[in-house]
Amino acid sequence: MLEDDFNDVLSKAIRGLGANATSLGVDQDRLRRCLSGNLDTELIRTIAPQLSLNTEKLLALASYDPQVTIPANLKMFTSPFGHLGVNAYVVETTHYILIFDTGTDAAKMIRYITLHAPAKTQHIFITHEHPDHIECLADFPQAQIHHPTLQHGEKLKYDDISITVLDVAGHADPAIAYHLEGLESDICIVGDAIFAGSIGGCKTLASYPIALKNIREHLLTLPDATYLCSGHGGVTTVALEKANNPFL
Repeated sequence: MLEDDFNDVLSKAIRGLGANATSLGVDQDRLRRCLSGNLDTELIRTIAPQLSLNTEKLLALASYDPQVTIPANLKMFTSPFGHLGVNAYVVETTHYILIFDTGTDAAKMIRYITLHAPAKTQHIFITHEHPDHIECLADFPQAQIHHPTLQHGEKLKYDDISITVLDVAGHADPAIAYHLEGLESDICIVGDAIFAGSIGGCKTLASYPIALKNIREHLLTLPDATYLCSGHGGVTTVALEKANNPFL
């Protein structure tokens, strides 16, 4: 199941570009109905190109369902938030537990860590500081916390795992993605920068082009097989988003 439907994608693009029915040359009531979830193929074919959205990818979102099995050494924990929840992730190395965001309820994650690696050094890496991603920081009093103020390109090393910090500001600022190499497959923890079939919403006209630029330059340049582990919805890959994401 996707975090965003076609109308959510349209809304994010319209908001990001400061567009409206008048600037798009369409009827206001008709646009409002479409943004409320009434699929209007003719209208979408009219406005999608003006919003720099791929029309066919947008119309195909209803049937887009990435079936991605995450690597065994990556654990995903989903806690309540919105209609799909918010995701946090855990990677275990020989000496470390690497935690990416906390979600809104860390109980399952804590049980897992207590059972499998109670003595390992804990590190928490925050993608961005929206409340649903950091609500449970206080539940990890022994963890070293890495805030999203790390510099783009900075590299960290934990046993056989290397982490490259990537700037994905846009939805939030600052916002960081973490590209992990050394597992059975490359993974990138992206927060809300990109979702399967969509991107994180941007609050200002200035932040929208920054978000798209960072996604294209810092995420889509990763190897196609890289898993993209988003803050909401399912896991996807670079290749799948190149092929199916209307924003891209």
